[in-house]
Amino acid sequence: MVSKLRWINVALRGIMEAGIVLAFAYWGYHIGTSTSTKIILTISLPLMGFGFWGAVDFHQAGKMAEPLRLTQELVISGLAAIAFYVSGHHTLCWILAALSIVHHLLVYSLGDTLLMKK
Repeated sequence: MVSKLRWINVALRGIMEAGIVLAFAYWGYHIGTSTSTKIILTISLPLMGFGFWGAVDFHQAGKMAEPLRLTQELVISGLAAIAFYVSGHHTLCWILAALSIVHHLLVYSLGDTLLMKK
């Protein structure tokens, strides 16, 4: 049963990450004023979001590494949910927020962590 839940959680994470990309991309398209700015923002906003996600290595933070990573992930998924909301997709906002919460609850209830051991 635990093995199946882990695979479900991997799928939830993939859907959550795809939703984050979609939210930032759609928000970029939504706030762009010309075709060129829409294209640039649609590409650059998801890159900045995932750049922030991948740029920081919390392994050196000791005991605070896991809480910091959790905070970072919740902030990013929260900002993506807000991006959906301000773009007029309120339902997608709440779906993404719920996916993020369920995924992170499952991570810890299964005894896993967000950071892999080095």
